[in-house]
Amino acid sequence: MAGEEPQGAFALGSLESTAAVRIPQLLAAYNQRYAKVDLDLSTGPSGTMIDGVLSGRLAAAFVDGPVLHPALEGVPAFEEEMVLIAPLQHAPVQRAQEVNGESIYAFRANCSYRHHFESWFTQDGAVPGKIHEMESYHGMLACVSAGAGLALMPRSMLESMPGCSTVSVWPLTESMRYLRTWLVWRRGTVSQSLSMFVRLLEESGVTRRFDIKESRD
Repeated sequence: MAGEEPQGAFALGSLESTAAVRIPQLLAAYNQRYAKVDLDLSTGPSGTMIDGVLSGRLAAAFVDGPVLHPALEGVPAFEEEMVLIAPLQHAPVQRAQEVNGESIYAFRANCSYRHHFESWFTQDGAVPGKIHEMESYHGMLACVSAGAGLALMPRSMLESMPGCSTVSVWPLTESMRYLRTWLVWRRGTVSQSLSMFVRLLEESGVTRRFDIKESRD
């Protein structure tokens, strides 16, 4: 009601990898352009971020998408290449059967990347061994580097971390290799802070808006 200039609180959620690699420049540009907005960023797995948007705790969130929920809409933002990391001396990994029963490191059960990793095993008739739940990609990298198991993460995240050369890197099968990150919000949301954020995101290369109804390839 105070005019068209965005101001006030704007609670944004994000996947940890997206926050670390993809959006720092976007957030800096937004803060510079709209100094009256109090931007608050929180990170977590997709499930937690989606719950935050649906409950109203978050105005919007970057999540692994598309999200099949009638109360949400959004825009596609970034494409991520997902890679398997293994100890340096590990044999080549071309399919899940080759690592059947090996321990893996992943986020909590509501993480979409963990679901994707488990689906990679399932589609090849394999199962992971013990699943060690971690709180950070840096922790996953350290454990894999020490020879203790496998992990899945976006290549962009891996390449941003010191120590990325201490593990071997293997792409997933083509049908599971790429995932798309979406910015989502509650359908019908009216907010200058959100509208200007989406506009800035679109200026950076995203040009189309979608209802969240499509299914992942």
